[in-house]
Amino acid sequence: MRTSRARCINLASSWILIILVTVGCLLILPTRVLAFSDLEARQALKAAMEYVTLEYHIEGELRQGVAYRFGGQDTISSYTGKIAQGAEPGKEAGIDASGLVVNAYRSAYPGLRFVQVGDLGETIVNDASSMTLYMWNVRPLTPEELKPGDLVFFGTEGSGINGVALYADQQDHLMQIVTASQSQGKVVVTRVRVGGDYWNRSFAGAGRLIKR
Repeated sequence: MRTSRARCINLASSWILIILVTVGCLLILPTRVLAFSDLEARQALKAAMEYVTLEYHIEGELRQGVAYRFGGQDTISSYTGKIAQGAEPGKEAGIDASGLVVNAYRSAYPGLRFVQVGDLGETIVNDASSMTLYMWNVRPLTPEELKPGDLVFFGTEGSGINGVALYADQQDHLMQIVTASQSQGKVVVTRVRVGGDYWNRSFAGAGRLIKR
């Protein structure tokens, strides 16, 4: 009788230990973060290209490309609507580099949101700066791992991350990217030489956007 009771106690203890170990493992395993697929990243790149190829008229003059505007978040439809109402490109209508990324990826995933970490801890936000994208919303990649639609980040010493582009292609050392360019005043396809002076001075990192 004592032997049976002892076996029951040992069996119960074993199950309790298994349960505790299992629960413990579940608690320490990190939540899997899902990044955008290759197909979705290409869809985002295609959407970004529409900001490059957009043509519109202002006072009879044909223009191409959505204008750059610091802090701008215009979609193509909101941009053309503002222009039709007389808004000045770059001052009253336009988009910046992070806004282009957000809008391009929302075309593939309309409910996209972002994580931001501050004094109050982690919060979910609807928009993101280049720094926010880089710090908390990408899965890091090396330049060699980049696929169309992935993100390339740029920064300057003392200013942190202040630019982002969508990777399009690379031939030899020339990387083709799509970005809202302040210097060119609009969304453009441009090339940067990997290992060149600008790259060595400004390249900050690369990554695949996380789906939230």
